[in-house]
Amino acid sequence: MDNNNDNDLNQQNPPVEQPFEPEDVKEDLPVSDAMTGVITEPGDTFEEVKASSKRNYWLLPTIILLVLSLFASYMVTHDEELYSEIRTKQVNAAKERLEAAVKDGKMSREQMNEQMEGMEKMMNPKSPLFIIFAGVGAIFSIIAFLFLRSLIFWGVLKGFKGTATYMLTVCVLGLASIIEALQTIINTVLAIITGNIRANVGLGMIVTPEMAENSLFKILSHLDLFTMWYLIVLGIGLAKVSDLKSSKTMPVVFGLWLVWIALTSFLNLGFFGM
Repeated sequence: MDNNNDNDLNQQNPPVEQPFEPEDVKEDLPVSDAMTGVITEPGDTFEEVKASSKRNYWLLPTIILLVLSLFASYMVTHDEELYSEIRTKQVNAAKERLEAAVKDGKMSREQMNEQMEGMEKMMNPKSPLFIIFAGVGAIFSIIAFLFLRSLIFWGVLKGFKGTATYMLTVCVLGLASIIEALQTIINTVLAIITGNIRANVGLGMIVTPEMAENSLFKILSHLDLFTMWYLIVLGIGLAKVSDLKSSKTMPVVFGLWLVWIALTSFLNLGFFGM
């Protein structure tokens, strides 16, 4: 009898359902906040990037760097003093190679003169071919170097048991490139003001074209505040996304940078640093 009464009471007073409270879902860090955070608080920013489901953090800062690089290239090539220094250096280097080819019997003097004339036309900043090749070259080099350097860092850090995926590594380098974008603006302004293509916020201000012929001075010209800032942020970011200590990532970052600078300085593989 008591059981029947209990059943009646349960039917009259059904259990009250608790309202559903959805769990707080943390939103992904916006790209604009990530770009700002790289400058203001890189450690916390890269931790949020790692926790985010986004893997396109590299895209916008890379586009900004690309646009600013194209603008800087336009400004430099339309500054007679700066561009004459670059042009003279490239023409002389090409002439030396062609002279050696003529001496070895690999080409005639007439062929050499034709190639030199073609090069002179190609290096005219008003030439459509120059504009096309300069634009395509800048786009290709920036994007290719981003993914190539990311692959190198990712592979090396895997050797230290780093947990970052390849695309997370790309995001770190892409976001850090916002510092390279700032560096591009400052260095271009300094170059135009001083008439020195190697001018930067560092030792590049005192390295003259004559001094730059020395490989040691070439290396020293790359030591500037923006480069050090970029490398430190890169080391912090790679540590955060790879679950490694900065004591492991910093030597990797600075070590690979020194290798690159040494190659470009001693072997003349390129004008710009890493």
